This record gives sequence, structure tokens and C-alpha cells, in this order.
Amino acid sequence: MMRKVKRALTVLLVMTSLLTLLTGCGKTKTKRYQAYVETLITANYLGVSDEYVQTTGVNEADAEAMYLQNATRLASNLEDYYGLDIRMDKELAPAMEELAKKIYSKTKFEVGKAYQDNGIYYVDVTIQPIDILNQTYAEVTEYVQDFNGRVAKGEFNNYTKEEYENVFAKGIIEILNKAADNMQYKEKETVTVRIIEGDSSFSIKNEDFQNIDMKVIAATDEYDKASGTDAE
Repeated sequence: MMRKVKRALTVLLVMTSLLTLLTGCGKTKTKRYQAYVETLITANYLGVSDEYVQTTGVNEADAEAMYLQNATRLASNLEDYYGLDIRMDKELAPAMEELAKKIYSKTKFEVGKAYQDNGIYYVDVTIQPIDILNQTYAEVTEYVQDFNGRVAKGEFNNYTKEEYENVFAKGIIEILNKAADNMQYKEKETVTVRIIEGDSSFSIKNEDFQNIDMKVIAATDEYDKASGTDAE
């Protein structure tokens, strides 16, 4: 069985959780809306939910579940992206989730004060996209080529499918873990989100959070060149 490296990534992440409506607090709207967006991002990607809980009034357990869901989602997408079959592996499935948390812990962003335009409040979020997919592309490609050479020589002929998948996945996870220790980034990008105001609540649209989400981790540079595979 020959391994492949995917060349392009259309959408790595898709926001799945609903955004919580908020009640008012003692801050001005500009600071309140800024704090909301900032704590929402922090809770989702950094796993720091104290301020999010205070700002929104949500249950602490729910905030923690949101972060874990987000990390699990990234782990699942990375497994799909690299063609790994480890979701039932008691060793590597948790290792991939820890890797996802480690990657998200490197998230870099800045949230500006909310501002008003034609009666509508907006918040600008500046993100420096994590570039781990491009950062590791050459090393992963080389690893796959070497692994395929080992396959061709019959090194894994007596391995079960689970053992074979385990060996391959360990190499990929090791490469990504090493890269995450010295993370590289793309140039900063700014996403503008609109604050949706109700009579006694406010939120942002799910699609606005999706726009933030898709900037956190950069797609591969090969996105516009091909959608096939490389390194067979």
C-alpha cells in the first residue's frame, strides 16, 4: 500500500458550535464587544475560558467542552489531511488530540476596539496564520517517499493493518510536533466581524467566526496549483 501526501487543503476547519448570546455588563459597548470577541477566540483556541465565562455567563464546563470539541475537530481534520487511520488507536488518537491543542496554543491574534459605522458595531481581528502545513510539507513528502521505499522492500509484509498505520502515523505526528515547537507563520490578515445587537443581548454570526477560524491555520501554498496528490 503506497502512501500519499495531499497537495491542497480547501478548508481545514469548519466552525460547528453555536455562538452564545450575551447579556449586557458594566463596560462601554466598544470595550464590551472587544472583550467578547477576544475571550471567544481565547476560549476556542487557547483553552483559557475564565474571562469568557465571566463575560458571557456560560457554564464553565460548557466552555471547556467547546475548546475540547475544537481541538478534537482539528485532530480529525489533520488525520484526514494526512490520510491517517488512527481514530481507534488508544495511543495515537490521544496523541493527535494533544498535538492539536499544542498547535492551537500557538495562535497569534489581536482584537481591536469595536467601532460604529452607520449604526452597526464592528470588531477587527488581526490574525497571524499558523503555517505548519507548509512548514512541514517538504519533510512530510520526504518521509512518505522513504516510507514507500520501506514498503516496497517488504519491511511491513508481516504487519497487521493497525500496526502499519501506527508506524506511519507516528512519523507524521513526530514531524508536526517538532514543527510546533518552532512554529512559523504567514503574514498577518484582518477579519472584520459584525456585532449583532438584540434588545438585551449581542453576538456575532457563525459565518463571521468561520472567517476567523479559516485564518487561524493557513492552507497549503499548493492550494491554487492542484487538488491531487504528490509523493506516491
